[in-house]
Amino acid sequence: MALKIDEGGTIYLYQGDTGEIVINGIPDDQNYKVYFAVQDMKRNPMGKEILANSMGNSSVAIYIDATVTNELTVPTNKKYETYQYGVKICTPGTLNEDTLFIGEGDFGNVNTMYVYPKKVEGIKNG
Repeated sequence: MALKIDEGGTIYLYQGDTGEIVINGIPDDQNYKVYFAVQDMKRNPMGKEILANSMGNSSVAIYIDATVTNELTVPTNKKYETYQYGVKICTPGTLNEDTLFIGEGDFGNVNTMYVYPKKVEGIKNG
């Protein structure tokens, strides 16, 4: 897995790779739905949101597969491309939704993702 997340919540990965990030700080009183989404820097959604269930745990692993990271392109004239991501928890059976602060996040801060160009194609569509 060529995906890393630092203490501040910044994610580093290669286009087309898979990986897992662990989201901490989820209330453990019920099974929350945890959503992970990526946007370009103009706030355009990139791929589908990823859903994980907390199962009453205070942390959850979000698995990011190649169908998501293949859409995160890097221009040929750049070393990497910058994206942003967000995480939201939703209370089942209600309309309650809360955006989580990741790392040192606060209102107005952006959770950054640096995507580096694909090095090898590997398995292509099965």
